[in-house]
Order: sequence, then C-alpha cells, then structure tokens
Amino acid sequence: MSKITIKNVAEKAGVSVTSVSRVLNNRGYISDDLRSKVMEAIDELNYTPNEIARSFYKSETKSVALIVPTIHNPFFSELAFYIERELSKDGYHLYIGNSLNDSVNEREYLKMLKEQRVDGMIVGSHNIEMEEYDKITGNIVSVERKINDEIPMIESDNYLGGKLATEKLIQQGCRKIICISGSQTIDSPASNRVIAYSDVMQKNNLKEQIVEIPFAERADEKHRRVKEIFTSKIDFDGIFADDDILASYAINEAEKFNRKIPEDLKIIGFDGTNLMQDLFPNLVTVVQPIEKIAQKSVEVLLQLIKHEQVESLYTLPVKLNK
Repeated sequence: MSKITIKNVAEKAGVSVTSVSRVLNNRGYISDDLRSKVMEAIDELNYTPNEIARSFYKSETKSVALIVPTIHNPFFSELAFYIERELSKDGYHLYIGNSLNDSVNEREYLKMLKEQRVDGMIVGSHNIEMEEYDKITGNIVSVERKINDEIPMIESDNYLGGKLATEKLIQQGCRKIICISGSQTIDSPASNRVIAYSDVMQKNNLKEQIVEIPFAERADEKHRRVKEIFTSKIDFDGIFADDDILASYAINEAEKFNRKIPEDLKIIGFDGTNLMQDLFPNLVTVVQPIEKIAQKSVEVLLQLIKHEQVESLYTLPVKLNK
C-alpha cells in the first residue's frame, strides 16, 4: 500500500493542499466547515502528518536534549526518566547524551542546539570552559551545575542536606565523622554539602576529616579509595558520603572489616534514588526531590522556549529518609 500523503487528504476533503496545511499547523483563518472536512478525511485515511516537515514549517523540532555525565548513575537515570515523562505531556521528544565526563562529547551535544536540531537543552554535566556556553544563544537549563549567570539552574538544597546529615550523625553519638566527597576544586552546588559538614563540625568543636574521591573516577577506583579509609589509621565512628554510591561502598567495606552498622559505625548518604533505596533499604540518606527537579527543569525550559521570563535559580528542599 502506498503511503498516504497530504495531497490524498486534500483530494478526499475536496480542498487544496494549502488548506490542509493550514489546518494541520493551525495557521491563518480556518472555517469550522473546512476544519471538519479536513479532519474527517484525515480520520478516514488514517493519515499521520510528517512531523519533520511540520517542524521545518513551524521552525521548531519538538525535541529537547539532556546531557548527563552517565546514565549508569542512578541519580541521572532517574532524572532522565522523569524529564522524559514531563516533556511527553507537552508533545516533546527527548534525546539523552552521555558526556562521559568528556568535554569533546559535551561539545558535540551542544552543536545540536547551535544547529537548531533541538528546541532546548537540559544540562546535568559541565566539562567545558564557561566561555563555551557563553557562545550559546539557545534555550538551556542547568541541573546541579552552575554554568553562568544567564543560564537558569535547578538545584536541591545541598547545604541543608549536608547540615541534616552531619547533625544526625552527631545526635546519634558520632564524634569522629569522615566526609567522603567529590573534588572540592570543582565549583558546583554539591560542594555546599561539604561546606555544611565543615560548619556543623566546627560549631560542635569536632575535627573535620574530608576524603575527596572525584566523581569522574571509575567505579573500581572509587571502591578502592573507600577501602583505603578502612585500612588506614584514621579513627572514625561515622561517615557522611555525599552520594549513595560512595555510601554503598562504605557499607560493603564495613561488613568486610566486621564493623556493624549502626552499632559500630553510622553511615549517611546523599541522593535517595529509588534504586539505591531498594538495594540498600537500611541506608540512611538525604533524599533529593528528583521528580520535582525534573518537573521544574522542564517547566523552566518550556518557558524559555516560549520567550517567557524565568528566575536564575530554583532551590528545592531535601529531607532525611529516616
């Protein structure tokens, strides 16, 4: 069977191809009679409009790109799921790009926006120099990454999360608390988790012990670095890990070294994804509102696409799960 075209619809409805196009794109004056004829013909022929052709006509693609470091990380996989679900409500398609912490990859994905192959972009990864993003005039929203003052950012309350976690450990009797964090040389909102840890420790006259394990490290290297904490001479009775992956490694090593949780050692993580809570139901963690972060990211991006005014920063609350 040959493919049904807009010309077939026009012939069936007894109108011109231009009239069918006006109905499909809702442009110009369209009488109720004309709209009725065209829609009846579309239904009878089971015609599906060519979305690519319509996108050129309307100067939009109905597509959005999401750049994340890696979809293997539970936080970003869950974020992608909710973002795609929100976009679909408005008829948008989502392209997911794994930057793999490589600026070359990220630069390639940015070309999609510059070349107008997508209407907008949500960025959860940032490897490129600030001026690289300064050259982009398209619609961009950043998640948990400060890019520049022109690009709106959606974040969870990282400082509050670090404060809640550290205070909880102290309330449970911990006095020698290690904070396992990503690299503090990278300026990101997540750094506020460690700042909060330091502030609470100083307020309680306790010694700070911070172990940096860069986010971009391979999983086996991260695990090895966590193991070194247990084999070292560091004395600790509590661990605040600034993501749940690091917390899970600490739990595994604690078992190997016969340190009972929570009797001998207390551990608190950060993220609270559904996957990690299913795998480690007893893990105490700071829960980020991932679904709400996704909803707000999409909401702000669609506002930008419609040329509406938006705020530069949106901070969403966090909570401890136990």
